[in-house]
Amino acid sequence: MRAFEHYNAKTTGEAVTLLKKYGSKAKLSAGGTDLLGKLKDEVLPEYPEVLINIKTIPDLDYIREDDGTLKIGALTKLSKIATSSIIKERYDIISQAAQSVGSPQIRRVGTIGGNLCQDVRCWYYRYPDHVGGRILCYLKGGQGCYALTGENRYHSIFGGCRVNGSACSSACPAGVDIPLYLSLIRDGDWHKAAEVLLEANPFPSVTGRVCSHPCEQKCNRGDFDESVSVRAIERFIGDYILDNASAIIKPAESYTGKSVAIIGSGPAGLSAAYYLNASGYRVTVFDRMPEAGGMLTNGIPAYRLPKDVVKRVLESLEKAGVEFKLQANIGKDITLEALRKEYDSVFLATGAWNQPSIGVEGESMAKPGLELLTNVNRGLKEIPGKKVVVIGGGNVAVDLGITVLRLGAEKVTIACLESREEMPALESEIEQAIEEGVKLMPSWGPARIIESAGKVTGIEMVQCSSVFDAEGIFSPTYDDSIRKAVKADQIILAVGQTADISYIDPALPLKVNRGLIVIDPKTQETSMPGIFAGGEVTSGPATVIEAVIAGHRAATAIDHYLRGAEIKDGHIKEKTDSPLLMFNSECLRKTSRVSRPIVPISERRLYVEDAPGLDLAEVEAEAKRCFNCSCVAVNASDMAVVLIALAAKIVITGPGGIRIVPAQDFFDSLVNVLEVDEILTEIQVPRPLENTSQTFIKFRLRGAIDFAIVSVASAITLNSGVCDDARIVLGAVAPKPIRAVAAEQTITGRALNTTVVEAAAEAAVTGSLPLNMNEYKVRITKTLVKRALSSPDPGTAAQ
Repeated sequence: MRAFEHYNAKTTGEAVTLLKKYGSKAKLSAGGTDLLGKLKDEVLPEYPEVLINIKTIPDLDYIREDDGTLKIGALTKLSKIATSSIIKERYDIISQAAQSVGSPQIRRVGTIGGNLCQDVRCWYYRYPDHVGGRILCYLKGGQGCYALTGENRYHSIFGGCRVNGSACSSACPAGVDIPLYLSLIRDGDWHKAAEVLLEANPFPSVTGRVCSHPCEQKCNRGDFDESVSVRAIERFIGDYILDNASAIIKPAESYTGKSVAIIGSGPAGLSAAYYLNASGYRVTVFDRMPEAGGMLTNGIPAYRLPKDVVKRVLESLEKAGVEFKLQANIGKDITLEALRKEYDSVFLATGAWNQPSIGVEGESMAKPGLELLTNVNRGLKEIPGKKVVVIGGGNVAVDLGITVLRLGAEKVTIACLESREEMPALESEIEQAIEEGVKLMPSWGPARIIESAGKVTGIEMVQCSSVFDAEGIFSPTYDDSIRKAVKADQIILAVGQTADISYIDPALPLKVNRGLIVIDPKTQETSMPGIFAGGEVTSGPATVIEAVIAGHRAATAIDHYLRGAEIKDGHIKEKTDSPLLMFNSECLRKTSRVSRPIVPISERRLYVEDAPGLDLAEVEAEAKRCFNCSCVAVNASDMAVVLIALAAKIVITGPGGIRIVPAQDFFDSLVNVLEVDEILTEIQVPRPLENTSQTFIKFRLRGAIDFAIVSVASAITLNSGVCDDARIVLGAVAPKPIRAVAAEQTITGRALNTTVVEAAAEAAVTGSLPLNMNEYKVRITKTLVKRALSSPDPGTAAQ
């Protein structure tokens, strides 16, 4: 093993102090049987720097009864528990469980606290580093559970626990809880699925059409067969939201009496408007354009994002209470300073609309690409030229190439500095452009625009050797000896845009750097109190989803500002709830992802959407392919199941003092609920009622050493042969011990005859979802439950 600092704690307080000092760099040793094996095999990516031995704390080893409550110190040896007369007399299943652990040698070393806090059992998790390299699963900071589709014969039959953010949600710029809304679709709860999406992304009908969806590239199913078509599903829910906007996008239940002005109605401004309005602020959106929507309305072709979709989004916001003031020239009609005085806060989201100079001869004869897209979106159908060269390699350049071709140009060429592999445009968009007849000229940059008699006749190109320097900074280099003249009667520039901040009075104390508004990255507040900014006006060109996120963050910051609350974290995070996560058996079969339909080339038009989208049946089928990625390792603590069956409580000591939690809640998250600076110090067990039958049964491959394949603990209180109360707990079948509540309800108030016991056994596995190798555990669970409920008399135990 590697070297580490070692401390022998003499008191609980000393151990807590050391844990608080070293945090996650420290590990406790309460018996060592579990921890030492992990250290020896180096299964964890981070090796502890400090080992705190708490076996040296003298006052945590005891067994006693106080006022009808059994109290066991956390450092009490399992061998002592197994032979205790106090425990055997009234709490016999605790003795039985302790006796079942490992071997006599392990029981003489292992403690009840160590048994309760032991790590999960999973071959992938515990794979030794020296054998072939440790496996980075969910528990080690990875984003996948290898057992889900691999070797899983000893794993969970009741779903998994989310430990870290799922791979797809972690890749989503907005942090949308993708697995959650897909599970809600599987449950048929479309309204709730819509609410989950809207928590992080207010415009899924838009992003479901134009987002690059990096979530799909990170989808763990891609390593199994093909990734889930998240974008297509998101679009369907987005359209569902617009179809039911009056029931989903509603005015706030109450308003604060405060108001916010938003300048700019693009994705950042609209996103901020949505969340601020929902938070109870009166929101007014100003825009200099005749139509709201910013880039959504003007910059994205209708064949990708139909304008009707954008209009419906705007209408839903208006009906929810957002006010729009269009053709409003801020800086002329009304100053920014006047707005700040009239409104409680202001958000600047004016985007990036100006065409930057590329510094070549004849540049003034080129046409700005964004201007052309805006005109086309407003109905222009004039062909800009017969032979057109588009300069740029991003999505805007590709959109222009396709647009110009559909307008009727004879030949369209996209020339860019980047190589084909480096082009920043989406690969699917590039392939579509090529399919429709657009020509590519990668690794070429413009040298000069050729003209004759005041008209464009071509463009001279120079070969680009590299685009970025060794540090990845944009710094193109050229081979001047290699040049090429390309005939053209129109040159269109699509090399990015710069922000237009001319509406800001230079006399205002609003800080600007290199043409962008400077903001606090945490709060998005500018140098002027109460004025916030976000989107392309602060960052330069960005994607739609990046602008949406900026608007969301700004809305959160403005809300905190107006409420006088501190911003602790400006990021939007996926929720990691503790309930077990379920998927469905169909997801474990190899299947192909649903194909996103697209109309034939001959039928594609400028103002008609290329991809009509999925139907309901396709969306439901695709949602079933989601693994709902989570950890399916099992909790193998034998003591846990009996303590939960006896309604025990766990005493925890930390820097803030003592807290007591029910044993069932102690395992509410994977492993347990201990914070890094807390110690389990005592177990408290109430005395069972008279006529309570206690049973503990453990199925394992060998009579000693082995961990449980399945275990069952029960405490059944009978009155004249009828069950008054029941607690049935299953172990080693899920990431945490689980109460078989359905089985308990089945027998309560009834005599335990054969029919009732059979029904309870079936109820115990309700909702089980075995993996491809462990269906046998379902049968074993039912058998053990039947045996437990068939135990002869109160006070006996089976093993």
